[in-house]
Amino acid sequence: MKLFLFLVFLVISFSLKAQTGSDLNMGSFYYLEGKWIIEKPDKNIFEEWKKENDTLMISISYYVQNGDTANAENVRLEKIGNEIFYIPTVEHNEGPVKFRLTSLIKNKAVFENPLHDFPQKIIYEKLSSDSLHASIEGIVEGKTKVIDYYFKRIK
Repeated sequence: MKLFLFLVFLVISFSLKAQTGSDLNMGSFYYLEGKWIIEKPDKNIFEEWKKENDTLMISISYYVQNGDTANAENVRLEKIGNEIFYIPTVEHNEGPVKFRLTSLIKNKAVFENPLHDFPQKIIYEKLSSDSLHASIEGIVEGKTKVIDYYFKRIK
């Protein structure tokens, strides 16, 4: 049984290494470039992504409600060494928080920071060229909390 668990651990370790190793590049995320929207009855949420260079994409998220615009967060999606990080800056945190890419399978990327209060996991999944599912999740008061965001491309 110990041998079996050890082999499972090795397979998982190698598969994560293969997905996030030195051969990984930012090209896997270029589909994000452009302007995305979530239309809600009371407000519209926007996310705009721009490729800065081969190792950095930046994003600004904001919402428009009753004609007023408010900034929600700024994000750096950055390759640092052999790893990729999703680094949001939001008002309620003291500074940027790093979420490390832990899985990239087809069109789905998972970023994690188990030490952050909430969320501990950020997921982006390309559903089609014009639709995107993002979610944040983590443990709050001992229970799993998930918030889904379904964007459509507008530009």
